[in-house]
Amino acid sequence: MSSAESLAAVQDRLFTGVISDVLDSLGYKNQVAEVDLLQVVPGTRVVGLARTARAVRVSAPPAEPYKYLLAAIDATGPGRVLVVAADSDTDSSLFGGLLATAMRAAGGAGVVVDGYARDSDEIRRIGMPSLVRGFRPRDSYARDEVVEIAQPVTIGGVLVHEDDLIFGDEDGLVIVPAAIVPEVIEKALAKLDAESEMRTALDGGMSVATAFQTFGVL
Repeated sequence: MSSAESLAAVQDRLFTGVISDVLDSLGYKNQVAEVDLLQVVPGTRVVGLARTARAVRVSAPPAEPYKYLLAAIDATGPGRVLVVAADSDTDSSLFGGLLATAMRAAGGAGVVVDGYARDSDEIRRIGMPSLVRGFRPRDSYARDEVVEIAQPVTIGGVLVHEDDLIFGDEDGLVIVPAAIVPEVIEKALAKLDAESEMRTALDGGMSVATAFQTFGVL
């Protein structure tokens, strides 16, 4: 079973906290993005395998505006999350309603933009799970341009490669290296089972200290 198939079967049970704990236990201690991203569509999560893009500040329109951004979206199919990194001083919108429509048509699973978006009402109406730094009505044309795709990018201090697992919810964003996705999923499910048993014991009156000694999770 592939990483995408195993994830699809269990993703509704998982959440960023348990995934972060498992990564810590495996020695991957810096996989939580240190950036506050807004959830555009309430109640949704951004979960899938990364399709990466990098944007930079520009002062003039390129010969082919939006070329790489559009190529990245066209390549973001089912089970994929478009991950766009931008310069820290970006001041324009790199994602909006039309691109959300294109993402939905392509079957994309979600979007992470370490930059700005616009058309928030339309993105919510479309229901495209999206995490963004904030909102700006200003177009990216001749201001910010995607110049590279399918190469490693950095989001909140975490290096993101193509095919890494992106998992974002209301608590934040976690990146799981592609090579360990199946192992992390397996261990996360096991931790959830232990937490469920501990929760039952706590509901039954067991002290939290005894429960921690018994189940070893918190």
